Amino acid sequence: MERDDIRILEDIGKILTESVMPEKILEKMVSLIAKRFQVDVCSIYLINIEGTHLILDATFGLNPDMVGQLKMEIKEGLTGLTLEKMTPVFSINPKEHKRFKFFEDSGEEIYQTFLGIPLVYLQRPVGVMVLQTRDEKSINEKDIPIFSTIAVQISTVVAYSGLFENFMREKKVTKNLKKKLSPKKKKYTKKSKQTMLRGIPVSKGIARGHVHYFGECIGFDMVEYEETDNIQDEINQIEAAFHSALTEIKNMAARVKDLSGEDDAIVESHIMLLKDPSFKKKILNEIHKGIRASSALKNVVTDYLQLFSKMDDIYLKERAADIEDIGRRVLRNLLGIQSGLVGELSKDTILITSDISPIDLVGMKQDRLKAIVLSKGGRTSHAVILAKSFAIPMVIGVREILETVKEDDFVIVDGNSGLVYKKPPKLIIEEYDRLIELNNQQSSELEGLKSLQSITLDNFCVNTGANIGMISDLALMERYGADHIGLYRTEFPFLIRKDLPSEEEQFELYKKIILGAKGKPVTIRTLDVGGDKFLSFLDYPKEENPFLGWRSIRVSLELEEIFITQIRAIFRAACAGDVRILFPMISCIDEIRLILKLINAEKQKLHEEKIDFCADIPIGIMVEVPGIVRILDRVMPYVDFISVGTNDLIQYMLAVDRNNEKVANLYNPLHPSIIEIIRDVAVVCQKNNKSVSICGESAANIHCAYLFVGMGIDNLSMNSVSVPMIKKMIRQIKKSDAEEDLKKVLKMEEAREIKNFLNGVLWQWPE
Repeated sequence: MERDDIRILEDIGKILTESVMPEKILEKMVSLIAKRFQVDVCSIYLINIEGTHLILDATFGLNPDMVGQLKMEIKEGLTGLTLEKMTPVFSINPKEHKRFKFFEDSGEEIYQTFLGIPLVYLQRPVGVMVLQTRDEKSINEKDIPIFSTIAVQISTVVAYSGLFENFMREKKVTKNLKKKLSPKKKKYTKKSKQTMLRGIPVSKGIARGHVHYFGECIGFDMVEYEETDNIQDEINQIEAAFHSALTEIKNMAARVKDLSGEDDAIVESHIMLLKDPSFKKKILNEIHKGIRASSALKNVVTDYLQLFSKMDDIYLKERAADIEDIGRRVLRNLLGIQSGLVGELSKDTILITSDISPIDLVGMKQDRLKAIVLSKGGRTSHAVILAKSFAIPMVIGVREILETVKEDDFVIVDGNSGLVYKKPPKLIIEEYDRLIELNNQQSSELEGLKSLQSITLDNFCVNTGANIGMISDLALMERYGADHIGLYRTEFPFLIRKDLPSEEEQFELYKKIILGAKGKPVTIRTLDVGGDKFLSFLDYPKEENPFLGWRSIRVSLELEEIFITQIRAIFRAACAGDVRILFPMISCIDEIRLILKLINAEKQKLHEEKIDFCADIPIGIMVEVPGIVRILDRVMPYVDFISVGTNDLIQYMLAVDRNNEKVANLYNPLHPSIIEIIRDVAVVCQKNNKSVSICGESAANIHCAYLFVGMGIDNLSMNSVSVPMIKKMIRQIKKSDAEEDLKKVLKMEEAREIKNFLNGVLWQWPE
């Protein structure tokens, strides 16, 4: 693909991110496409709600008066043929084509070429993009991949521009719509309220419910600087928040009668701070400058924290924590947010917070939790991975959420587009009812794949497994038709406990998982903690970068008793079924030797103790540390199989903290080095007759999965909900095609070039 094409795709991306009014995006897109590709006409035809006609919705080059007026039956003309075939249609001298239909006043009779690209959303046709030129040499069939790539982006816009179509036809709404949906200004008044927010979709699905803020995670990082004209109102709010915070602390102290001396002193210090007139006065002074109460509180608390951090006295430095705790408590009361998520949810709930740990998410999983919205968050954090596993829609990076949405507001969360709607009007709700029904239809279609194999058109069979973390995930695995458990994350039962599970407790748990798999193979990964997963009963050292520190197998090998207990439980439970054991984050052969030594010693002890166990469990390692790949041929004699953990491998290969929003855009599974290193792993394993699997978010990525098939990798493990889509894609491709496309990809220089190429190849499978 030419560099100019890449720049055009970037420009289209800018239109998507910078446009607030979805119905205007298509106008900008057709103009950009026509001018940059030097075609005479670029038009977009959309299917009407009834599904009976195609209607011209945007055009550059045709008579603009025909927009909304030019209407054809769904199978009429070359445009209808494109939709009928669901593949691109290219014609030179289209007037001679038997399906050509002339529409009076359109002005299209002068054009010598026709290229129609179907617009598809969620495997459903939504319209057609048409390119036309006077010169028959201006475009040809070689241009289909780039236009197919663009069509993928347009299809999403088309699906969501429909949400606003009826608004524009209602006179009363038309007057106010632009004002309501315009970007929020820093100047704040009570009348300035956004109803639609944008974020990054990371877990697909659509959910509706009432907002609940996860109070323990609310912090000043969620507060954006804003000004106000309502000074007295802001003063009243901060006074009320101080009063409520003081009442909370007094009530808490009264309930807990057996406070130690130090605990009692902490409570008293918090009360003193809340009563300190200078603390509140500083905040009031900020408000009088025209700053909102939340911003004023943040400014003052931040100043105090900076002041205390510069002091040499350890006691005074520690008092900074008291200031921060008090500030957060006042902030929660200012926003009307309860502390924490207590008890069972009584209604469909949308959880909102700045960020969330895997532990918190595991602890609050319940049917009434319908979606999660984060003001921060990383695309590949363990919380995001869990949300996908639980099939909970999630949107991250919604910066304005705190100032815009309040406790108990009714919202719609769109995990497909990243849109969050506050108190949506009836027409938006009705349109989402339609989209939800569309999703349900697609799910029903995919349900039919449940009992089918993932086998390509040229008979290459791929095992599609499920990643699970809890017993409740077994139901999802069965529902979505996973072939096996490709990864059982043993750490989650540890994370939600306050003490170490005993050998018997672990044995019973693993046995339930194995029996619940109903004879399907189960790969059990040993404890993988650290990074962003911490055990409450372990004392972790403070680390500058915990993802590069004391985590995973390093913790297990140092805390040998915990490791041995788990190994014994796994080997005992393995009698119940087909089990493999997997060790994470291996970086050298010495670690493997030590693991094997410990395993052999415990097997001998179990034998001597006359305890039943399975002696011949296949042993594998996770390839996550790039260094192990360079010596993988020397690792082969020690292991039975390899599992590539793409989440960490990408993080380490590209030196990107996947939870750091400033560099998260650099985290890309289609980076040439990532594709090449995984190809290298596959080659070594195949040469040594050792099985290799992909275990991570990349396995559920349509583009990556296609390339993995091209590498000859026949084991993919992902969140259960992703299995049907990957299975369907595999059943519609040829391995030989994937092999040829992999060769082309391995010559490419940039991730965006690879993505754009694969968009063209897999145009009917949007990422």
